[in-house]
Amino acid sequence: MKLHSKTIFVLIGTLLIGIAVGALGWSSLHNRRSEQLAEMRRGGLYNSIDRYIDPVDSLQEDALREMAVAYQDTVGRFWRHYMRHRVALMESFESDITPLLNEDQSLKIAPWLERITTLPDIARRDSSRQNRPAEQDSSATNPDTQ
Repeated sequence: MKLHSKTIFVLIGTLLIGIAVGALGWSSLHNRRSEQLAEMRRGGLYNSIDRYIDPVDSLQEDALREMAVAYQDTVGRFWRHYMRHRVALMESFESDITPLLNEDQSLKIAPWLERITTLPDIARRDSSRQNRPAEQDSSATNPDTQ
């Protein structure tokens, strides 16, 4: 074989090895990220609030977990298709959870509560409402009152 042919085979071999290593690395990262997303989805509402606050004792943790589970079932139905209902439900959740938290916990969770109780622009009926606060839909109800 000529030196030129050997060089071409080495370059092609290096390229194929690089493609294989890159594909395996990307697949590994993609699978790990998919598992993390699935874990976050399984965690539900309680894991979302647990990232912001640490319960002061087991009684508060049990009360928070119980309340989050009760709301999670209803929120799950509203999450994608009924953003206006979800916002109203989460405002109710905010009013129920606030008395359970101390001042430090309330400050830590406030940005998250603000985010989940704000109606996204895509859920608004018309563009003229974008600068006004979200209105509560009268058809959205608290799961405790059903």
